[in-house]
Amino acid sequence: MKTWCCIENCGACCRFDLAERESISEVLSNKDIALIKSMTSNDGWCRYFDKSNKRCTIYESRPHFCRVNEFSRSFKGYLKNGDKFLIDCCKQHISTIYGRRSKQMKAFNTAVL
Repeated sequence: MKTWCCIENCGACCRFDLAERESISEVLSNKDIALIKSMTSNDGWCRYFDKSNKRCTIYESRPHFCRVNEFSRSFKGYLKNGDKFLIDCCKQHISTIYGRRSKQMKAFNTAVL
């Protein structure tokens, strides 16, 4: 069985459009949604994501919803399908942000073997 893991030099999850995540309001409070909005730059990327180095500049103090391995437990899809849910979400994000044949997708596919 494949196991989910986060890969370095990606950050696809740091580009976030609340309109694309309809079910997010089921697991986040209004306060969390307001925080996401305040963290999101006009280009859709988190203002704390260093795009040139592909690293979070507040990693140690990032909000709970940025801690994928913890936050994912809030979703019904994760409770039902576990790591498959996370892998599918990451593949969708990486594909949308970087492309299906990107080095990020290749690295992710290798990591989740």
